[in-house]
Amino acid sequence: MDNRLSHAPSTCNHGMIHFFNYRIKPEFVSGILMRMTKAVISGIGPDQPGIVAAIASILFKRGCNIEDTTMTRLAQEFAVILVISLPEGVAFSELQREFSTLEESHNMTALIKPIPDSVSLDSHIPNNPYMVSVAGQDRAGITYHVSRKLAEMDVNITDLNAQTIQGDDGSVYIMMVEVDIPNTIAVETVRHELQILAKEIDMEIQLRPLEAVAL
Repeated sequence: MDNRLSHAPSTCNHGMIHFFNYRIKPEFVSGILMRMTKAVISGIGPDQPGIVAAIASILFKRGCNIEDTTMTRLAQEFAVILVISLPEGVAFSELQREFSTLEESHNMTALIKPIPDSVSLDSHIPNNPYMVSVAGQDRAGITYHVSRKLAEMDVNITDLNAQTIQGDDGSVYIMMVEVDIPNTIAVETVRHELQILAKEIDMEIQLRPLEAVAL
């Protein structure tokens, strides 16, 4: 395979379907090998039209590549986290100045954190991805009990989405948790432990493989 192509690291969420995209690695531009430095950018602020375009404009003008991102609205706040690559010659201080301006113009709080060169993003790709779905009457402690049980089994949470909706009999809590089950524990053991927990907290909990849809 041409080593300029990568298919594993990039995912984006649309509902519960994941799309794994082939893309040209950012360090190859017109066939020229370039050194890229990586960083994580997080931001939160009032939801408003144009905020994504403002962030993307800063990164585009500096020649940065967005490798992975999650953006969502929580209540009236907009939250974003991105993994980016900076081309050689672009300093973190330049981005910090740009985002300081964005903070003032859009009333945002932003944080830029460099990723050490020793960290491999590929190493964080789930080897055994599964989806844990949780549903039932809303009450305090659901996220705590589920996350604690997964942690006890060394099951890593890679993504979590939760929402409370109004049902016929009151508020219903729905949580979708993407996890990576290590090879040291059987999937059936994880499923069994989650079923025990479901009875203890009176919730419906299901575990199923997370299948990728290739484009």
